[in-house]
Amino acid sequence: MRSGELPDWNDVFLTAALEPERWLEALDVMAKHTGATHGQLIGVGRARDIPFNLVSNFESAALQKFIDIGGGSPELNFRIAASVRHIERGQFDPLLYERHYDGVMGTLSSARYVEFCEEVDIPFGCQTNLVLDGVGLIGLATLRKRKEGRTTSAQRRVFAQAAVAARRGVRLQERMEGEQARFLAGAFEAIGVTAFVLDARGQVLALSASAEQYLLRGDIRMSNKTLDADGTPFSLRQAIDALTSEPGLHHIRLRLDLPIDKPKLFLEGFRLPARPWSLGKLPHAIVIANAPRRDRAGIAAFLTTLYGMTPAEADIAMRLYDGKSRGEIAAERSVTAETLRGQIKSLYAKAAVDNEAALMRLLAAIMS
Repeated sequence: MRSGELPDWNDVFLTAALEPERWLEALDVMAKHTGATHGQLIGVGRARDIPFNLVSNFESAALQKFIDIGGGSPELNFRIAASVRHIERGQFDPLLYERHYDGVMGTLSSARYVEFCEEVDIPFGCQTNLVLDGVGLIGLATLRKRKEGRTTSAQRRVFAQAAVAARRGVRLQERMEGEQARFLAGAFEAIGVTAFVLDARGQVLALSASAEQYLLRGDIRMSNKTLDADGTPFSLRQAIDALTSEPGLHHIRLRLDLPIDKPKLFLEGFRLPARPWSLGKLPHAIVIANAPRRDRAGIAAFLTTLYGMTPAEADIAMRLYDGKSRGEIAAERSVTAETLRGQIKSLYAKAAVDNEAALMRLLAAIMS
């Protein structure tokens, strides 16, 4: 393969970072130019868990089986075992391939993953780590069918070139995801809501300026970006665990146990709607104080900030909560029934609910 035939890898992977739904397309381009059927981007460990596992041209049932057999364990997975061995030696982003896989086969505690690879026909390939940090690692790989054979040195050179650009793309997307947390905290501050923005581990990604006052007064403690405070009916740490665990809770309330000379402080936690194509750094949940109840303008701004609803969608949501019929809402807003249906469908998607009953439960947590 001549270098002139290769795509601009920066263009391929930076496009994926800016339009994350195109990651599978980017992985497929990489796979084809390295003689493989599948390209893979996988996040492993802590906030990055096995559900972050993008594989081009792969059946979803096979991805689920990978999870079911514990395929992310270095005790089973020769790819991860090879990576762990090199990380322990201080080699954090080597290019690993079949020779390295052969070297760890004898250390595996079970043949389940090896058998899985034979079943779905991905015994060969190569890989490297793109990011290795406090929330786990992000790896890039090609997965090859048996008939495609082991990787050649030329194919590994192409893969290495692609990996340089993929690393830039991943870091760009992670930074953009991190900026969303700061934007969200700032938006809450602008509407007078005290908010802590949390990641999937329950650690603080960002907080509003007013939230810092609770830390300075000692009403809420923070250690290693983890919040805690004594509360009723449970502690703040327990509440955050419920928001970030699976299946967990989507909404939770508690009262902090403060000295009697301090005013009562009630906190609420909300799990944010899940978004696909995340690399693990998007805001996952928020903990707030002084929610804007009974102030309809504040509630509308809250829905816009928390769920990304347009002002029109937030207004419609509140009218539905008031018990108004769709006909009444359409007349009051001077829109057609068809336009209203589209707006309701859109606000359902943003709030991650499937029907009006689910929307009412969500709004009750905010407006009661």
